[in-house]
Amino acid sequence: MRQAIHIFRKDLRHCWPYIAAVVGLTAIRACQASLDMPEPQSYRLYTNGFVIACLMALAWWLAIGAAIHGESLVGERQFWTTRPYSWKSLLSAKLLFIAAFLAVPLLISDCIILLASGFNPLDLIPGLLSRQCWFLAFLVLPFVVAMLTRAPQQLALAGILFLLVSYVALNELRSHSTPFLGIVNPEPAWIDAAAPWLAPALALPLIVWQYARRRTVPVLVLAIVCFGLAPALADRWIRFHWSGSPQEDPRYAKVGVRLDADPAEAKPAGTDWQSRYLSGIPVKSSGWPRDLMTRRLLTVDPVWPGRGVVVSSQAVPDSSSRISTASDGRDWLWFSTYDMTLKAEAWGHPARVDVMVNMELDLFERKLSATIHPGRAWTYVPGFGNVKFVEVLGGGYPLCRTALQPADSGWTYSLRDTDNGITMDAAWSVQLFDGPVSPYWFPTIPVNSHAGRFVLLTANPTTGGTTAGFAPVHHDPSQPLIFTAKHQVAKLSRVLIIPKVQLPSLPTRHR
Repeated sequence: MRQAIHIFRKDLRHCWPYIAAVVGLTAIRACQASLDMPEPQSYRLYTNGFVIACLMALAWWLAIGAAIHGESLVGERQFWTTRPYSWKSLLSAKLLFIAAFLAVPLLISDCIILLASGFNPLDLIPGLLSRQCWFLAFLVLPFVVAMLTRAPQQLALAGILFLLVSYVALNELRSHSTPFLGIVNPEPAWIDAAAPWLAPALALPLIVWQYARRRTVPVLVLAIVCFGLAPALADRWIRFHWSGSPQEDPRYAKVGVRLDADPAEAKPAGTDWQSRYLSGIPVKSSGWPRDLMTRRLLTVDPVWPGRGVVVSSQAVPDSSSRISTASDGRDWLWFSTYDMTLKAEAWGHPARVDVMVNMELDLFERKLSATIHPGRAWTYVPGFGNVKFVEVLGGGYPLCRTALQPADSGWTYSLRDTDNGITMDAAWSVQLFDGPVSPYWFPTIPVNSHAGRFVLLTANPTTGGTTAGFAPVHHDPSQPLIFTAKHQVAKLSRVLIIPKVQLPSLPTRHR
């Protein structure tokens, strides 16, 4: 142990510039992440944070390279080989260097950022320890590259090659995981969780072998195999044994939309030209709570038996097609028979056609609510995170922060007055999408922040639709707000057939 401390102190003296760079960049990142965003989704702030994160990753690589190259394992003419250095003491010293000057500063930075964001680090100890494990897994790659090189130039070149190879290989293996919400793959579910840990698990035996025996060439060959060929071979094996295609999760098999009345009940929306060809029919959702489901029309196309379907060239239906809730509480599906007639013109103007409606259903769970007082400190929303309303010139915006949630996505939240009334009867909502953590990219902050510049949905009394635009929240600072959050768990596709829809006879001037 005394020998390991001696080597550790020597590394401290020789590598102090790299240590200073790591500590300085970590402190800058902690100070920046502890501040509120000056305005919603500031591009400048995002760019600065990304640059500092890249500089921190570069500083970690260079610091590890400098410490390991102090007693290079490549070659036979190093000074330390003539001294009674134990490989166990040497390896312990390098691990102690990483823990003291890379892991501990990051842990302190995490605690500072959590406190500034309204979280208590003592309540998040398991998450902090898990984050430290992710960090050490991220540092395994530069450790392996540094112990197989003898100079910074070799470290840089080999590091880029190893990083590219491992990134491509692990991404290929992770491609077997579920790509869409609500869709499951018949391949094994452990792939998505195990693939990111494949590189560090294979690298640890190589590190011990190289320090114990200094067999650079065999270790280099095995490192290339482990970081490049092993994931590719595992990918081929999985593809061979699990050749099925992605399937919908059986938990959502009963979720759907059906007609809530006979098609004969379809009725026009009005008498003016803009709405006289707008036909509506009640529909009913099933299999999921209505307040935790949103429906969006993708396409609305005519179908004629024996002739097939006219596929829409647009990615979304026209503005008149929509689903709305009537005064009787039922959901109504509205579509334009004028457009149906134009699409079916090539069929010889049929009197009736079936209408195929392609819908996208978003399913949510864990609906959470909390009262937010503008101008005050963070409000904790159990199961979600901390929220505050920040006042700025011309309005305000909510600042949401979730802690230690590396792969969470699909949070949607809305904001309303306590009396459920907002100017122009608008509702604001945004979504949080956070990138996954992996050993080839590590986030430098433990908190995911999102400032909401809301989508303003304004009712249009002429067409019955809505108009979208971006705007800050204009609100009386003395009045509290109701914050509601829900988490998306699935995105499904459903097809609804409306049989024998009567098509109008269009006047010549409208063709």
